[in-house]
Amino acid sequence: MIGKTGSGKTVKVRNLIADESRVLCFDTTGHDYDDGVVFYDVKSLKTFWDKVYLKDFRLIYRPLNEVTEFPLICGLVWKCQDLVFVAEEIDLFCKPNGTPDEVRTILKRGRHRDIRFIGVTQRPYGIDRSVTAMGTEFFIFKTDEPRDVDYLAERFGSQIREQLKVLEQYQYIQLTDHGHSEIGKGEL
Repeated sequence: MIGKTGSGKTVKVRNLIADESRVLCFDTTGHDYDDGVVFYDVKSLKTFWDKVYLKDFRLIYRPLNEVTEFPLICGLVWKCQDLVFVAEEIDLFCKPNGTPDEVRTILKRGRHRDIRFIGVTQRPYGIDRSVTAMGTEFFIFKTDEPRDVDYLAERFGSQIREQLKVLEQYQYIQLTDHGHSEIGKGEL
């Protein structure tokens, strides 16, 4: 999920995970997700996790220090398997030459453990290319930051520049790794 604040990214994520039975949201802003049990420290999450990880769950983790805690949460996700893992503001911890190994493991081999990763960011330009290269589906909402638009045009073709100009709030361009593209409107 890529786009400016308020463009509809989180609304789309909520819709994508609505019917999932096993979800963990890494909620860096502390207010994007509320459909689940909320945790603020790794120790409490791990204690609860040990009791429910074989069952259905909807967990929300609101970190106090997202950069240091994200690898720990990724480690729990890796051990758990079979879940949807949502991470907000991935540009905070997936920087070029600075992405934690735990994240790379989930991105490279998570599909073998049925881990589906949804990364959300306002700024795709500054994200480690190994992260975006592993993506199979992209939802691109309104964005007009020049470096981000240049990156998107380089990655998906120059036609995206014009498509981005006409997007309204909650509209997005959906792109797949097979080259399919369509404009969609998020549901509230």
